[in-house]
Amino acid sequence: MGKDKKKSRDPSKQAALAAKKEAKAEKAALKRMTKQNNNPAGGADCGVADGSEDIDAIVSMMREVRVVEYESLEAFPVPPRGNFTWNLCPTNGMFYMFGGEYYDGAENIVFDDLLRWDPDAKPYSDDEHDETANNPHDNVPTGKWTRILTPSPRPPPRCAHSAVFYKEAIYVFGGECATAEKYHHYRDLWKLDVKRNLWEEVRARSGNPPVARSGHRAITWRHYMFIFGGFHESLRAETRFFNDLHVFDFQTCTWTELQYSKLARLPPPRSACNLALGTAPSEALFVYGGYSKEKNANLPGGSKSEGIIHVDCWMLPLKSFAGGFNNGSNPPSWERISRKGEYPSARAGSSSIVHKNKMLFFGGVFDNEGEHHKMDSVFYDDLFAFDMERRRWFALRLKKASGGGGGRRRKKKKDEGEEQNTTEMEEDDSANEDSDEDACKNDVEAVSSGWDLDKLRHDMFAFIDGDGNIVYEKIEDDDAVPDDASKQDEVQEKPALAKEFNSEAKSLDVDKDADKTDGNGLDQHLLHSSTAKSNSSDNPRRIPSSAVMKVDNKGIPMPVTRQTPLPRINCATVIKGNTLYIYGGVLEVGDREVTLDDCWSIDINKREKWTCIWPGQMHRQVWKGIDSDNDSYISSDQGAEESDENEETGEFEPINEEDEESDEARKLAKKEAKRAAKKAAKAGIRQEISDLKDKLGTDNEQRTPLMGESVADFYARTTDYWNMAAAKTVGQEAADRGEAMSSKELKGVAFQMAKDRFEEIRPVLDRLNELDSMQKEAEECRKEKKKVKADKKTKKDRLK
Repeated sequence: MGKDKKKSRDPSKQAALAAKKEAKAEKAALKRMTKQNNNPAGGADCGVADGSEDIDAIVSMMREVRVVEYESLEAFPVPPRGNFTWNLCPTNGMFYMFGGEYYDGAENIVFDDLLRWDPDAKPYSDDEHDETANNPHDNVPTGKWTRILTPSPRPPPRCAHSAVFYKEAIYVFGGECATAEKYHHYRDLWKLDVKRNLWEEVRARSGNPPVARSGHRAITWRHYMFIFGGFHESLRAETRFFNDLHVFDFQTCTWTELQYSKLARLPPPRSACNLALGTAPSEALFVYGGYSKEKNANLPGGSKSEGIIHVDCWMLPLKSFAGGFNNGSNPPSWERISRKGEYPSARAGSSSIVHKNKMLFFGGVFDNEGEHHKMDSVFYDDLFAFDMERRRWFALRLKKASGGGGGRRRKKKKDEGEEQNTTEMEEDDSANEDSDEDACKNDVEAVSSGWDLDKLRHDMFAFIDGDGNIVYEKIEDDDAVPDDASKQDEVQEKPALAKEFNSEAKSLDVDKDADKTDGNGLDQHLLHSSTAKSNSSDNPRRIPSSAVMKVDNKGIPMPVTRQTPLPRINCATVIKGNTLYIYGGVLEVGDREVTLDDCWSIDINKREKWTCIWPGQMHRQVWKGIDSDNDSYISSDQGAEESDENEETGEFEPINEEDEESDEARKLAKKEAKRAAKKAAKAGIRQEISDLKDKLGTDNEQRTPLMGESVADFYARTTDYWNMAAAKTVGQEAADRGEAMSSKELKGVAFQMAKDRFEEIRPVLDRLNELDSMQKEAEECRKEKKKVKADKKTKKDRLK
């Protein structure tokens, strides 16, 4: 009995068996069809002289048989990713994850993975995976992840797309692929059959799909899918933001764009907004928040556009659409709704999901953008609910755990077999709603304690750079350092290099036994030791621990058990029963971007505590975007030089502990020599420019041709100077001899003097122009690097 129950709960095996049976049935059908085509009358052969089958036709038809493969994962997916979609399939209770992107500071990877998570399944039965399978937070089971390897056709890699569930299928629309080789927005629609786990591109029978976009939002109503907002960015044109509303009819497979009158009042264009469907007192579509950019020539620093965080809420009644969207009637108008109750502060990048006619709202960030795209950002970790019936906001804070089962009422059950399910779904949460309403009867902005840059740097104080070194944030405030920090700094540490995330990696957990190695942990040859120098009183200290991570006695960053999720933007949210799940998201520490991969849940009715399902591997992430000259970080410098054969694998040579000090000294000296060479090169260019200018008097504009000037242009600009010089020299000599020179002769001499000067200084000017170009190129490179980072941050984190 137990084995049968366990077997029935393994969805991957069931799906694989179903796919195998289906493929077998398709092969049998192909054989029958081929036999009928070759011998339709059951007698003589038809069109085949020797009675043999058309092998090429059979091979072509066999290629159409699509086989799905399944791969069980040992833990949550790696590498982490953001801007993916996460959908619940109500019929099997599993979560489907598609697409996403991962940015490590140097490269942006976009995925086309399809993964499935069963939160109730037991991931492993053997003991060898206990370390990765079990969650250190209260032994909460992590469920089971499965990668579904679907055959072609399938959607190309993308992120910031939309996905909705309708009748045993997930529909994916739009999105973007932003890599170093490709930047493209999509406008295609794909359907995933969750029973067969096969993709199919949906071609509309009529109507035009929305223009290519990403950062839009989608939701289903009856047999329709709504697409609202989004943005489109290209190199040749300004970034476009949308406020159009498109409807896809699943029954007729048609697209319709709602048209409004010229005087209609519409929500301003935006992306990354919150879209919800209300069902009471009448069905309506709600749009809240979002992000966009508008031109503003008066901004400091010469910027032509500024980011706008929207805090408005709009409602569109859907009652008149019950008969369809092509009945010729005018669409209803949008209505702006004022903010009532205890509403969230202004923010972008928040996530939302609908539950019992309420829009649950989590996280976000507020940006104060200064000159040169400098961001002063505050990230949030609070939870709100917008009641679409009362049109009122509530702050959902944690409550104290109740002693007994009081405070909730259950409805009587007609069928005893439905008792457990009905009990879970029919809990009366009116007491919770009343307490939320009584908590704040006035209309006021909720007080949110966000994480600013200082707190982020203190709590997310360590990461791993592209060379494998553990890098620490440079904290100037000694008061924030615990008393035992000095003792920690004086201890000899042996930091460990983290293996970089890659698509084949299974787990990034540290192997507790240093003598044992496997594919799941850090190999012994990846462990490098270094002696931590004691910081003097005038040097900033390294933080040994914080609310997020700590450094163990080997110098390895380790996670700290938390009671609540970190603040974040763009996390995935799913509701199952009365349980809210949040997964992933992005957190920024200055210019450094942390892609979160932790997973949490909370009972919305009780709200007694957050449950950590997976703590994530944020403390082990690699960030390659650090500037070697940036003095905001302290590097442990324990990365070894890579050999030629190790360059492709990204692994490092082992360091012999006996030569530890000499190796560390050599690496430190090499790094210092590299920095000194850079400074010397810059100083040498400046000195050479100064010497050339002093030597030839190039500071005198009358005697120095400008960049790009010809001889004629140079003489035309400095005619008076050279005419006077010719009169003082050649003209005076002729007067001394009693000769008189005509004006034409003096101009000829002046032109020759200008030409001689031009030819004399041309090599020097060419060299000066070359040095000046080198300086400008280096400066432009630095500015462009900062601008690209700022633009990347804005595009990646705010618009999606």
